[in-house]
Amino acid sequence: MQIIAPNLRVETIDWKTAIDHVVDQSSLHPFQDTAIQFLEALSKHILLDRSMRAYPELMAMAHWLRKAHIFELKREYEQRTSDRYVLPRGTIIHFAPANVDSVFIYSWILSMLAGNKNIIRLSRRTNEQTDILMRKINDVITRPEFTAIASRTLLVRYGYEQEYTAYLSEHCDVRVLWGGDQSVRTIRAIPLAPNAVELVFPNRYSKSVLSADAVIQADEQAMAVLGKQFYNDALWYGQLACSSPRELFWVGTSESIATAKERFWNSLEQALHKEHYKNEPALNMLRLTTSDYYAAQEQTGQVSAGYASAPIRVEVKEADFQLRDMHCGGGLFLEYSLPELQQLHQHIHERDQTLSYFGFERQQLAVWAMQIPNRGIDRIVPVGQALDFGSVWDGYDLFTYFSREIAIL
Repeated sequence: MQIIAPNLRVETIDWKTAIDHVVDQSSLHPFQDTAIQFLEALSKHILLDRSMRAYPELMAMAHWLRKAHIFELKREYEQRTSDRYVLPRGTIIHFAPANVDSVFIYSWILSMLAGNKNIIRLSRRTNEQTDILMRKINDVITRPEFTAIASRTLLVRYGYEQEYTAYLSEHCDVRVLWGGDQSVRTIRAIPLAPNAVELVFPNRYSKSVLSADAVIQADEQAMAVLGKQFYNDALWYGQLACSSPRELFWVGTSESIATAKERFWNSLEQALHKEHYKNEPALNMLRLTTSDYYAAQEQTGQVSAGYASAPIRVEVKEADFQLRDMHCGGGLFLEYSLPELQQLHQHIHERDQTLSYFGFERQQLAVWAMQIPNRGIDRIVPVGQALDFGSVWDGYDLFTYFSREIAIL
């Protein structure tokens, strides 16, 4: 086990001692000033670094950590708990997903704000963004004024050693699992402490729905914004984030959809060009082989591909949930045409998480959502907000799970 943060230059510390040190600390009060000040300092440390502009997903995360947003969360928390007696739950263990490691920051922060102690396990797989984020966290958390946060936080990295996971699971009050289905199954097989609870965020899948008429009626500026927002949703994490759209549903007549498609994909390609988006060569090859597989299926029609890293679009003529399992990310989109919004119901799978939309009214979507025939869809957001993390995620109110309530009669 490698201790990533806080990096206090203590070379001889044993991993069990490090874990026990965090577990033995008292919890903080919810939204304690020290925690808010730490998050404000971390946000500024990222936002004021001009080199960080090359990492828009980290800049968005730092924007989420701004003091103004933390106070919004505080007001939300106080409204929910104003007439109740709520305390932190204790020690929270977060298992970050290997494909989007930095997602741990959001559950860590919400847990910290609820007053808990936190241990985050990162996978052995590293990437540039996560390494940069770790350095930024260490720069701030090791400051003398944030000793209270450092003593209640531990970020570690290890592979599949069950000894470490078993010890962490035995000493936590909540276990939070992010990752693929198999990773979740493997960790869930390891017992928790009798009083502990578990939150699970396994493989999820997301999609977008667009009104063809709304796209046609949008002016050039609105189309440029739409292209950039869809780019942010889909490609910041190479389309691998659980809330990034992989399917795109058009609603309208055949003629309007054809016209809208041309406008929309042109705007997205302009955004890709402006952002200098490029896939690794291996991913582009994987996209091509995956699209070849799709092209051979009876349920699919035309496959459209442009230059190397441009979006690959696969026309799908009828619902087939098995097509989703082959998706590889990197700007590959399964594209559907529907005459009306109501027909989207037949394309909803129980694993579907986020539906981003353009050209529909909120109330219209609320009526549609109340008729979803299965467990699918936990979030419905405008295009551009698919990756915005909230205190309610995958149907869980995280502040509730990260807290315990004392009944006083």
